[in-house]
Amino acid sequence: MRKEKVIIFLVLIIAAACSVKRANLSSLGDSDLKKPELIMVSDVVELNFTTQPFFIQRADINIVGDGISQKVNATIKFAQPDSFLISLRAFLGIEVARIFLTRDTILVNDRINSTLYFGSNQNLSAKYGFDLMFFPVLLGDLITGVQALQGVNCNDGKAVFREIRKNYIVNYFIDCETKKCKEVTVESGSNNISVEFGNFGKDGKMVFPRYVKINNFANFAFFEMAIERVEFGVSSSIEFIPGRNFDRVELK
Repeated sequence: MRKEKVIIFLVLIIAAACSVKRANLSSLGDSDLKKPELIMVSDVVELNFTTQPFFIQRADINIVGDGISQKVNATIKFAQPDSFLISLRAFLGIEVARIFLTRDTILVNDRINSTLYFGSNQNLSAKYGFDLMFFPVLLGDLITGVQALQGVNCNDGKAVFREIRKNYIVNYFIDCETKKCKEVTVESGSNNISVEFGNFGKDGKMVFPRYVKINNFANFAFFEMAIERVEFGVSSSIEFIPGRNFDRVELK
């Protein structure tokens, strides 16, 4: 079951890489930005990446905790409105798993054990206390309605606001200069997840983190992701082919 937890953890978190536009761009300088006293939520929402198709050509991932220390590479393709195709590879280049994910469904080809895992958002929410609707939050995106929060005051360069979604409390910590999340926390009973974003870069109007760290999910100490290459404007078509003659196991 430990390997299954690693797979599910990657499924839930790996799309955090979507926050990055390109990894080979220059770092963001303090002189590039102004320091507002009030930040408009609509301006922050405009920097969300989840409505754009993309292909993350390489992400280096490090997982530590629950008796596991694992490093893998990943590629991630996103198609509108909510489809992800994720390939996980050992550092020798061998694909170990291919994952198809929407906000309602998960399918995993485990190539090492010839197993097809399948599950639903309801399965994962019941077992791990995490709803797939929070994928954008893990990217540093805001999922709040623009009309709900028009503006937030900045104190010491930071705007902090909170929203309640279903049984979850989401706290956003926004850098008022970049208009991007530096940290997000998702609270659900005793299961509190925090996500940190760093090493920000700038491409035109877009500001993005190259580094993502997730703390305290499913008994893992932390999960780190460093983005190497990302391409936008790619074909948005995604196809997932279940492994032929694979055993089928429900994630529950």
